[in-house]
Amino acid sequence: MTREEAIKILLETDEEFRKWHEEREELKWKIHKLEKHYPPDPELEAEEERLKRRKLYLKDLMEQRIKEFLEKNQ
Repeated sequence: MTREEAIKILLETDEEFRKWHEEREELKWKIHKLEKHYPPDPELEAEEERLKRRKLYLKDLMEQRIKEFLEKNQ
């Protein structure tokens, strides 16, 4: 099973994984919006950093779930 197949299955069957994925996609959009803001504002930059940390945390959770799924379904 490929990684992409595992992700597709997890998105269809694992509600928590799907929520992480949806939140991560939303964060990507918000970060993109903040990156376009000019001139830079310290408060917005702090918010952007917070969102980036949350997005990375979600990625780590998702990667762990994918790894576990692939190990169980070899």
